[in-house]
Amino acid sequence: MKKSIGALFALAAAAGALTACNGNVYSPGPSPTSGPTGNCGGPPSANQMEVLYPIPGTRQAPAALGNIYVSTKGSLPSSNQFDFYLSQSNGSSTYTGLFAGISQSQIPTPHAKPTYPNPVYYASAIAGPYGSSYIIGPKQAVSLFWNDLGRYCTPHFLVSSFRTKG
Repeated sequence: MKKSIGALFALAAAAGALTACNGNVYSPGPSPTSGPTGNCGGPPSANQMEVLYPIPGTRQAPAALGNIYVSTKGSLPSSNQFDFYLSQSNGSSTYTGLFAGISQSQIPTPHAKPTYPNPVYYASAIAGPYGSSYIIGPKQAVSLFWNDLGRYCTPHFLVSSFRTKG
């Protein structure tokens, strides 16, 4: 009897220890029980972010687009966790990668031109969950919503939209 009570106690202690982890052992984000902190808002207004490629409103973006290219007036904060939430007309969606600094020569042509002097250029990679490949596909309407991963917020601010060619 003492052995079965001891085994039951050990089992309960182990279950309690696993519960204390709250499922976050493998999750880089907030606990599943916490909700978003509200809407993400838009890009920092001081930076005047502009999408350069694909050109906003285009109907000729490649279906296998690999990056979204933007410019800003001044550098983004080095600790930023900014990206886009990409939503397409067939119901598929993904988050892009964090903005990474690039040179102007890395932006495919044709692309939009920044409206301010001395822009800083960034790319945000389009990738699926855990680095898997993500193909938008042909004849898709795509919307890019601003996201601040560091705030765990809900993307709702439309930054740009385009269509892929068919």
